[in-house]
Amino acid sequence: MRSVLSVLCTCLLVASLLLGCAGLTTEAQRTPVPKDLLEVNIDAMGNKVHTIEGELAIVSTAPSATEILFALGCGEKIVGIDVYSTYPPETSKITVVGDFNGFDIEKVIALEPNVVFAGNGLQHQDIAALENAGLYVVAAEATYYEDIENSIALIGTVVGRQQQAAALIAQLNNAERAAREKANELKTAPAVYYVMSTDGWTSGKGSFINGIIEMSGGICVTADTEREWPQYPIEQLVLKDPDILLVSSWITEDDLKSAPGYKDLTAIKNGNYYFVNSDIIERPGPRVAEALATLSDIFINYEG
Repeated sequence: MRSVLSVLCTCLLVASLLLGCAGLTTEAQRTPVPKDLLEVNIDAMGNKVHTIEGELAIVSTAPSATEILFALGCGEKIVGIDVYSTYPPETSKITVVGDFNGFDIEKVIALEPNVVFAGNGLQHQDIAALENAGLYVVAAEATYYEDIENSIALIGTVVGRQQQAAALIAQLNNAERAAREKANELKTAPAVYYVMSTDGWTSGKGSFINGIIEMSGGICVTADTEREWPQYPIEQLVLKDPDILLVSSWITEDDLKSAPGYKDLTAIKNGNYYFVNSDIIERPGPRVAEALATLSDIFINYEG
């Protein structure tokens, strides 16, 4: 995943956020993603999960899940991953079974996993296919910031690493606390827009990326959108004219400045645009702690 940008970017054009990644689906084809994981034993599709007994054999089709599994010490138990699961470096040695938007079902089955960690409702068709093949599938990717901890706890429950999950959540809580403390030091909260792609795909109201921005002290200009991952009109962006642009690292500076409407933005004219590692901000996993620290530093050094 790139997760989100992968889903939206490769899908929508930057079918990679998200949440996930892949060809874009139409609104009619899209299955709503439940708002909450609710409990450590209920996944994002509303299914009750259980702890795996015995030796683990894991397939992960979501980069965020892959990173969480490695952070929990289960990296050596992963036998298959999606193409966007590129962190940590050890993932390069694992069999690739497809991307966020589509798996090779037969390849997954051949790996004989006793659990498959998938994304969420955006992968509903492949999830159903794997379940119909008799595989145990857990939809574990968060859409909302508050569900990132639930995602970690859920995965920890399934793989029997509850204590490690609790420790990982504690580390994330510390990063959140530090971000809020820096946010309280800001004289003025900057208006912020996340450039996921230069043709308008961005994070919207309720998305975990907006959550990261807000927790770090920024005010999201897309806080009034109807969807978590909207295609924001350039005319509206020019009208909002944010103080700061946070730009996905997949976008080049030349592409940013040459995109229609962007040269008219005050943030571009004043040089207040910052490239952010897309993997740490677009994957709802442990490295959002790095995203919080990165954005906190950007906002605290913004002079307005």
